[in-house]
Amino acid sequence: MNYTFIIPFYNEDQNVHALNDQIISNIKKISDEKRKFEIIYVDDGSNDNTFGELKKLNSNNVETTIIRHRINMSQSAALNTGISNAKYENLIILDGDLQNDPNDVSKMVNEFEKGVDMIIGWRKNRKDNFFSKSLPSIIANFIVRLFSKSKIHDHGCAFKILKKDTIDDFTDWGDFHRLLAARLANNGYKVKEIEVNHNKRINGKSNYGFERIFKVLVDLLYLKFFKNYKRQSIYFFGLFGLFSFFLFFVTFILMFILKFYFY
Repeated sequence: MNYTFIIPFYNEDQNVHALNDQIISNIKKISDEKRKFEIIYVDDGSNDNTFGELKKLNSNNVETTIIRHRINMSQSAALNTGISNAKYENLIILDGDLQNDPNDVSKMVNEFEKGVDMIIGWRKNRKDNFFSKSLPSIIANFIVRLFSKSKIHDHGCAFKILKKDTIDDFTDWGDFHRLLAARLANNGYKVKEIEVNHNKRINGKSNYGFERIFKVLVDLLYLKFFKNYKRQSIYFFGLFGLFSFFLFFVTFILMFILKFYFY
């Protein structure tokens, strides 16, 4: 089986070389005649020296492609760019902040090759601030499990391996990467979750917080009504419109009666 690593970066210039070294080291551990690898790094419009540091990775002994967005477009957009340029059928996705541990790649690959459509990491012991990162994640994951068929604990974990042909049109809406596991589960794909290490952020600054919950809610509505149940959504919103019109009509009649018969 052949794999494409896709790693998005945004203002992570201090993490580029350490992450690259770890990825190369772990590729060497699992490379054999049955596996080929490539790496795609996507700089999502960083305003630090991330792109400059990425350009220095010209000595990799693994095929490496570096792509740059002129402006910051979002993590999902960066992943979409990487997916569009991936030449292999299986994708390994992780963040560029060194909180995902590349040393988990081998066990994730081994589990993936047992015959699932996606392996997603579970950061059971997170090394993040509880109130700014862990608590919003707990709430968001509860909401996702409530409104989807997914039983995954950690939908927000960026560390994933999946088959490229399962994605289809999943990347054309919202922050698709957060709900990708739920989307696959809803469509009958086999998704497995395994515990992975989670490192404390040493360099750089996180860009996520409580606003993630509201983004998840919006994406869930889209997932529920427009992606999985297009026909049902037409009836739902049609009935909602008719009910609103009926309520308006009844209110108008009551106001008319009150105006001309009681005053």
